[in-house]
Amino acid sequence: MPDRRHFLTRLAALGASIGLLSPRAAQGAAADEAPSVADDPWIARLTGTHRVIFHSHLPTDGLAIGWARTFLDTQKGSYGLEDRASSVVVGLNGRSIGWFFGEALWAKYPTIGEIMGAPGARNPQASLVASLVPRGVIFLACNNSIRASGSRFLPETQRGDAAARTAFADEVRAGLLPGVDVVPSMVVTLQQAQDRGCRYIYAGG
Repeated sequence: MPDRRHFLTRLAALGASIGLLSPRAAQGAAADEAPSVADDPWIARLTGTHRVIFHSHLPTDGLAIGWARTFLDTQKGSYGLEDRASSVVVGLNGRSIGWFFGEALWAKYPTIGEIMGAPGARNPQASLVASLVPRGVIFLACNNSIRASGSRFLPETQRGDAAARTAFADEVRAGLLPGVDVVPSMVVTLQQAQDRGCRYIYAGG
């Protein structure tokens, strides 16, 4: 395989030098043949021609999730494209990851709804996430933000307790909405997504 990749890389460069491929296309051919060893598993699900990642680190009423639905609905309703023609990613970090918390967490910790600007014991984005998972939307939560989530979402009297913060982060990982995957760091995920052709759209308000 290394010899084949070396051959294809040289062939792409030769094609660029004689005008068969643009330099950018040549680079793309080489990159497609040699995916990074650091790629996370979700990248294999990027199979659509039209690729986009909606990102937010603030609650903003769940805008990133709502725009994912709008994107797919518009592609289908206005352009006649089926969902499989698109790869849509929603990447959340910071306080916005609260939209990925399951209903049991919202019910147990009323402070979640307060922080998200949606007081109550139910996650108002849960049903929308559930409807988009079968349509192929990729939902990604930042593990760095999960580790820090206790300092954001626990009652204020518990935020200084390291053990409570660790326990809360464990609860969050176990209690995410179905279809949500955890990635190590959203800043790296955004780079990975764009390297694979996803257009970046900030939905932070």
